[in-house]
Amino acid sequence: MITLSAVVQLIDGFTGQPAVALEVSFLLDGKPVVAQAKQQAFYAFPDLDDGQYRLKIICRKPWFLDQEVKLQVPLSEPLVDAITVVTMLPGPAYPYPPGTTLIAGQVVAAKQQPVPGVEVMANYQTARANVKTASTRSFGAGRHAGCFTLALTGNLAPQSAVVLSFSKSGLKSVQKSVTVQSGMMQCVSVEMQ
Repeated sequence: MITLSAVVQLIDGFTGQPAVALEVSFLLDGKPVVAQAKQQAFYAFPDLDDGQYRLKIICRKPWFLDQEVKLQVPLSEPLVDAITVVTMLPGPAYPYPPGTTLIAGQVVAAKQQPVPGVEVMANYQTARANVKTASTRSFGAGRHAGCFTLALTGNLAPQSAVVLSFSKSGLKSVQKSVTVQSGMMQCVSVEMQ
């Protein structure tokens, strides 16, 4: 008899909807594990021993950044409270719809070396002065290493001021102010020390 040990649901960090049709693989404490894919981007993990695990979610296409979460087995009851919801942060190749306001760039350190895993946060206001934030982290592999893309949501003024914050353990945090045009992409490069 198969025992359900853990359930995760993957959510598209841009749309807020289930990340359906996503090609993913999973590592449980660093070892490959097969999950049963269900509708609405649910993944079920059967027959795990009791304990705490690190689950890494790896996207086969760079639409989303890899994510890591903790799983506790056995499941708490009821099942709906035991589902681990994972928000997948859009990666460098995410198919944003036309007209999305974007800030994209690369974080580098000394000698222009890309810096992966930098937390990037944008603080801004909508046209009606509602305070908003957006966050992501710089990509960690291949030709996109150190790159990031942030989508600014809400009804923005034709030009909006945005304060960007960049932080990573071991490096000095950086803040940068930029002005973005609604519906366009603004490119930003940042050097951290």
